[in-house]
Amino acid sequence: MLEKIEQYIDSCIEAGDVYGASFSLITPRGIDQYYHGHQGHDQFAVGLDASMIYDLASVTKVVATTTRIFQMLSDHTVRLEDSVARFLPGFAHPEITIQNLLLHNSGLPADIDHLSEMNREDLIRAVYESKLLSKPGERYLYSDLGYMLLGWIIRTVDGSLARSIQDHVCYPLAMTNTGYNLNRPKVRFVPTEFDPRRGQIQGQVHDYKAFLLNGESGHAGLFSTLTDLSVFIEMMLNFGEYQGKRVLDENVFDWLGQFDEHGRTLGWERRNGQHQYFHTGYTGPAIAFDLDRQIGMVVLTNRVYPTSDNQIWNQDRSHVLDLFFEK
Repeated sequence: MLEKIEQYIDSCIEAGDVYGASFSLITPRGIDQYYHGHQGHDQFAVGLDASMIYDLASVTKVVATTTRIFQMLSDHTVRLEDSVARFLPGFAHPEITIQNLLLHNSGLPADIDHLSEMNREDLIRAVYESKLLSKPGERYLYSDLGYMLLGWIIRTVDGSLARSIQDHVCYPLAMTNTGYNLNRPKVRFVPTEFDPRRGQIQGQVHDYKAFLLNGESGHAGLFSTLTDLSVFIEMMLNFGEYQGKRVLDENVFDWLGQFDEHGRTLGWERRNGQHQYFHTGYTGPAIAFDLDRQIGMVVLTNRVYPTSDNQIWNQDRSHVLDLFFEK
């Protein structure tokens, strides 16, 4: 399997679908890491290595937000059936629960219209006052808004989203190069898109909603490295434990197995009704793990460099996930 994945990713790089990829396979024997290709072209044509930091985009949803919400569910700080409005009183839809947000069946729209005309306050108001497209629980629609709300719930409980993720997720796992608004040399960040307004985005969050929220949101904004994410997946394969420390209660994995709505469980996408879980992000990343086979995978790319018009990697990535989950 590893050989097939490696050969396929190399073929994607050779075809120009992406400039490079950092990827790993996690098994009970350990973690194998690979760095193929470059960041990009011209001054960005730097060979990839273990120090490179990637914008995780929506992978933020599972590594940061879902993980912290799971911890809060386990210690009964929050409950799946809790109304979002219990924590965010200004929110217009008290009928929406935390479970709805995690399953993406809240009825909230996928995104916000006219975003380019908004400032931070406008965006927050637009999320709080969004009109529902369907009744909560009625249908699935993948929504950034739901995870923005989950991030604000974490902030309400813990005082700061960034500090909460640092203290409760990154620190116990020794993920020293993971976080929001990382203060690292610019050259270590894999560049994302060239934006007419913002210029070349490098070391600053790509997602515009997260950018308006000062780089800190429940749906996007996290940066990380291949090494740190491989450790995170190792913890998930070990049912919440890492080097003798319990990061997630084992009951979390019962919850993951309990839900399967439109190929989704709480936070994660679920494969074929199996104990196989994954998530992807707009900038190109994918993380995946199979609890039965005890294997995991992380793939990080700069898909949106220099422009997000390049969609080819999205199909390539689906094939990489097929190869990984293939029995």
